[in-house]
Amino acid sequence: MRAAAGVRSGRVYAFTCEDPEARVRRHMAGLAIAYGAPAALARALRLARKAAFRGGIGYDPARHAALVRLARSRPGRLRDGAPTCRG
Repeated sequence: MRAAAGVRSGRVYAFTCEDPEARVRRHMAGLAIAYGAPAALARALRLARKAAFRGGIGYDPARHAALVRLARSRPGRLRDGAPTCRG
């Protein structure tokens, strides 16, 4: 039996029937509390970008989108004068 493109095995690793926008909003609520300090938010964004680049298990695109939106919603700058987002 031939596997479909992008499928490594017959196992299902993740499934959700939740609206993607609702997932991002849910993540934002929790991340706003967890990453209150700008340095913590910058670190979380760096780790999410590295995970996105590498791909594979452990990367959550909804969490990454929530981190980006959270950084854009906060005024000011992150650590070392770097802007909160790259437009």
